[in-house]
Amino acid sequence: MKKTQYDMIYLAACGVDGVSPEKEFLNGLDMEKLYRLSYSHFMDALVGTTLKQAGVALPKGWNEHISKAVRKVVLFDTERAKLFSFMEQKGIWYLPLKGIVLKDYYPAVGMRQMSDNDILFDYSYCDEVQDYMESQGYEAVSVGIGNHDVYKKEPVYNFELHSTLYSELHQNGWAEYYGNVKDRLALNSGSSYGYHFADEDFYVYITSHAYKHYAGSGTGLRTLLDFYVYLKAKPEMDFAYIEKECEVLGIHKFEQQNRSLCKKVFDAAVLNGIEDLEQRLSTEEKDMLIYYLSSGVYGTVERGVENRVKKFQKKSGSRSKVWYLLNRLFPGMDTYKHYPFFYKHKWLLPVCWLYRVFRVLLNKGRRNQMVREIKVVKRIK
Repeated sequence: MKKTQYDMIYLAACGVDGVSPEKEFLNGLDMEKLYRLSYSHFMDALVGTTLKQAGVALPKGWNEHISKAVRKVVLFDTERAKLFSFMEQKGIWYLPLKGIVLKDYYPAVGMRQMSDNDILFDYSYCDEVQDYMESQGYEAVSVGIGNHDVYKKEPVYNFELHSTLYSELHQNGWAEYYGNVKDRLALNSGSSYGYHFADEDFYVYITSHAYKHYAGSGTGLRTLLDFYVYLKAKPEMDFAYIEKECEVLGIHKFEQQNRSLCKKVFDAAVLNGIEDLEQRLSTEEKDMLIYYLSSGVYGTVERGVENRVKKFQKKSGSRSKVWYLLNRLFPGMDTYKHYPFFYKHKWLLPVCWLYRVFRVLLNKGRRNQMVREIKVVKRIK
């Protein structure tokens, strides 16, 4: 572990635990490196706020990012309240997800930064919701594709409105497990159509969501911090129930390792330098922490490719890189559920193959990503 990585961990821990950093520690900070690293993990507002509260003067740009993080959360809250009001009026049940819930367990507004609003809702009202969103100035970026619709509006608004929590393209059995998710929910106080998970079920859900990213392209340190904050706020949860449900989802080992690791990494009261932290971690925990630290907030293309290749090799029993690339070009039938027309008219699948190829070739971003994927596959031994 590098010094700047430990500095970020320590300051984040102090921030969420309400502890003032040691004065001796503050003297040896490389502010530029610390800002860049915390920014890459979407923790710059938390780390910066902790430093400001300790009397450290921040560069102008860092202060501006903190202000924007606070403003973004306030704007999101206001816009989301309007959407929920519309849903209440129309009798549409809804469930706020992930960061919408987690941000309220952090000590101050903006400490837990947000990039979008994830909401599960009664998808039989998708047309009414689309009409509402567009009437509010949102662009329907993606509707009816995958398991969530995407709506965006300047300057910062981004909504992902889910029809389901998981599709059949995700881990085996997850779509079925959450198929009748409303049966697991409780009605919010003072609401007719707003719902929430029980604490244990919310924890199981965020664990599955974290694992999805962890096993995909990777996920950054903020994910681990979310668990620390939530577990600290909910110490009396029924962990026998949690472990049983995680076994059903196939994430039992990940949950146990993750729970142990977040407590060791973010307990500000016991953090006493890099060497002390590393001595308290098992070999598996060290590897897990390095994986988080090297992923950035949304993971990396390289890591995603490596994990996909390993998963393909395990599933197919083939170590052929050519076979993997052919599978990416001509995937299994489940993939075509993202293309409803072609999935319904399977005799037109060759047209879909051509569409997928030309979509990559004509889009510079997708084309560059394809080239990067091929390069990563070539490097894999």
